[in-house]
Amino acid sequence: MTPLISRFFMSKGLTFLKLCTIAAFAILTWIASGISLLDDDWGHLKLSSTGAISALTTGWEGLIGQGGYYRPAVVISFYLDYLIGGYAPAIYHIHNILIHAGCAYLIFLFARCLTIDTAVAWGTALLFFVLPIHTDSIFWIVGRTDLLCALFYLGALILFLKYMQRGSTGALLGLGACSALAFLSKEMAISLPIALAALVAYRKAWKTVQTRCGLAVVCIVLLAYFGIRWVVLGSVLGGTPRVSIIDWARDGVKAVAKFGMSDIWWLGIALVIVSAGILILQHSRGILRKDRAFALLLIFLLGATLAPALGHLHNWYLYLPSAFFCLGISAIWINKKQPILCYLFAILILYYGVVIGREGFFWREASQISENAIANLMPQAQATTGTLFVCNVPSAWTPSGAFSGKPLFAYALPNALAMRSPQPLQAEIAMVNHVWLTGDFAYRIHRTNTGFDLAIEKGGFFSFHSKGQGQTPPFSIDQTWGRVTVHATDSLSVALNIQPEDRVVIYNKGEFEKLWP
Repeated sequence: MTPLISRFFMSKGLTFLKLCTIAAFAILTWIASGISLLDDDWGHLKLSSTGAISALTTGWEGLIGQGGYYRPAVVISFYLDYLIGGYAPAIYHIHNILIHAGCAYLIFLFARCLTIDTAVAWGTALLFFVLPIHTDSIFWIVGRTDLLCALFYLGALILFLKYMQRGSTGALLGLGACSALAFLSKEMAISLPIALAALVAYRKAWKTVQTRCGLAVVCIVLLAYFGIRWVVLGSVLGGTPRVSIIDWARDGVKAVAKFGMSDIWWLGIALVIVSAGILILQHSRGILRKDRAFALLLIFLLGATLAPALGHLHNWYLYLPSAFFCLGISAIWINKKQPILCYLFAILILYYGVVIGREGFFWREASQISENAIANLMPQAQATTGTLFVCNVPSAWTPSGAFSGKPLFAYALPNALAMRSPQPLQAEIAMVNHVWLTGDFAYRIHRTNTGFDLAIEKGGFFSFHSKGQGQTPPFSIDQTWGRVTVHATDSLSVALNIQPEDRVVIYNKGEFEKLWP
């Protein structure tokens, strides 16, 4: 009776996974299409609109010979979107969801190339597609760096396995192309040769001609990438994280806990611990003895793809490594001999789907805050001929119950105003300070002879960038337009070099209020 139940569940369960995948894709596409441009989107889309040649000859920040990041594949993809719809955000967001779906499908193909069961492969793809840690990468347009990097990285892994198996010239050329595009999408792709070496060890194919040829092609492409970086930016490795054993160890533990995390912060830790317990139990019963090499492969791939992000960890850096995390979790929980685990896995998928959908609506709300702020500030920017001092620029917003903070402006406000204004702005935008919104924001202000004293009463805290980042109050920040003296996390004083043609505005309760003149 048990085999019959297992076969029934697996056949129906596979259909369930496919239907859930289609539904998740449709829902996320609809949600993402309603999100506007946020924070870094403004600057990078403005850069991409200058054309493909500019993308190849400048860094990610639009600078030449300044080190940093070099991601022309991403900028060119933005440029293609710009040719289709200008700065209309829906085009960029739908493209992100399509790339995300492509990554999920490549994970399915990668699992099948490793002869993983079809149900496990589908479960891996669906788990990856709805994993909440991916919200920044899929709902934020600039998250495409991680999406494209993962797409071409996974494509390179699959083509390498195909080339080792068949030795076709097409697979080898595709391997070289995917490797180049992965390197040109994000710096963390430099771990690709190590990941390929792990696949060779798993297949025990060190002595084959295809193995040596495939690895050689990828290494040559990597050296060429380093050369291009040096020519364009004057740096071979600039923009990659610093090496620190302590930071690596800390971020490694944090990353493993974050993979399965949701708005329930401890869920990721619990998922890892429970999965490890199930794995040990299955191994002790002899269920997984033949899969030791597969487990070691996943651990090695996870470590290789995660290593470039250690020491400088953000949620979006976990996008590529999470593919191998999802494959491991699915392989443990989707088991024909233990249907109860399959049911629990289905519940986890549904829960994650609800979380990522809700996060998408939070991103929509954040973009509405952003659009309202731009519309409210635009008349002041158009009417100012001197410097427009903008205080309490909303840097980010953390709604109650959200998985993570949602970006708003930071230093992107001048680009946002310039891109939305029907005519060139004469005003110089000076952002005096930033604020991180956490609720109904309200402040208290007192005019002084040279500026004003400002204190947050509720709903946020000051978010310092550049010179003030990481400093503990009290401290001062000198700027060309004046000085900010920070007394505490919720109070500061501002001295401005005000000229007759200047204006001062301040953000409060969703609007910019004019202070003077």
